[in-house]
Amino acid sequence: MAKYVDQQARNRARRRKQQKARRMALYATVVVFILVVSFVITGVIRMFSRDEDKQPLLDVPQDTQQTEDIQQTVNYSIGPDRSALEMPLYTPDIRDIQATANGRVDVGYFDDAIFMGDSLADGFKDYAAWMSLKGKNTIYLTQRSMTPRSFLQPGARVDAGDAGVVDVWQTITDRQPGKMYITLGTNALMAMEPSEFITSYYQLVEKIRSVSPDTTIYITTIPPTSKDYAAKESRLSKERILEANQLIAKMCTEKNLSLISLYDVAAGRDGYLREEINSDGIHMTPDGYRQWLNYLIEHTVYSPDSPYIPGSPYHKRNIMPSLITE
Repeated sequence: MAKYVDQQARNRARRRKQQKARRMALYATVVVFILVVSFVITGVIRMFSRDEDKQPLLDVPQDTQQTEDIQQTVNYSIGPDRSALEMPLYTPDIRDIQATANGRVDVGYFDDAIFMGDSLADGFKDYAAWMSLKGKNTIYLTQRSMTPRSFLQPGARVDAGDAGVVDVWQTITDRQPGKMYITLGTNALMAMEPSEFITSYYQLVEKIRSVSPDTTIYITTIPPTSKDYAAKESRLSKERILEANQLIAKMCTEKNLSLISLYDVAAGRDGYLREEINSDGIHMTPDGYRQWLNYLIEHTVYSPDSPYIPGSPYHKRNIMPSLITE
């Protein structure tokens, strides 16, 4: 009996030792697991900390170099690269934006008009009587060698023909013309680059609108020179004139101006001034001015109040009675 009791006691002691050993092993396993997890977490934190250290702070002084570094390092854009989606700048075609043919008007249409420009426009003053514009209320602010920059000079004055020498801006302010026809560029291209010329042209248009806001402004493209003249004067080459005319067309699009394509009126198939209307390589003969005026008569901004001549599509007798509001 005593042996049996001793044997049981030894068995219980052995089981306790085994249980204690298993607990110790479990504790050791748990400790090792915690250590491993802690090591992994610490490594991850350090890795992200190093990446953040490399990022520039957004509240650093914004000098040029730092700004460039931020733009190169931090990219907040979403979606495809914008540079891949860039569209080419729109270049208006002169044929698409020029004044359309809206029927022929009587020359009385020009009674409240001002012609402004250089020696090319000066022909309207010279041939006014021959073109039935003499005695009208039309005003000619035209003179040789004028450019947009010339007209912008303080106190600009020109010889207005029968009206004598007049102050350009006082005349426009007092007259408040219904429309203005501006022909400039030939002289300007002799003195400056097309980009400089068009900058001053924008300024001229803005000034006209500031003193006469209700005026309809017609802008004439630069006519071509003769082939011989272009060959000896590169500043008035066909290519340079076309470049300037494209800039004029862009200005007309942006500023809602009416474009008169005089280049197409005067140019032959080769793009140079037609010989039958060539006076001196730049200027036109009287017949050239007749064709120019005829083009203006046919290409106007439509208005029901315009004096369309009988037979014209927009003459009131040719419009259905139900469409006439008078």
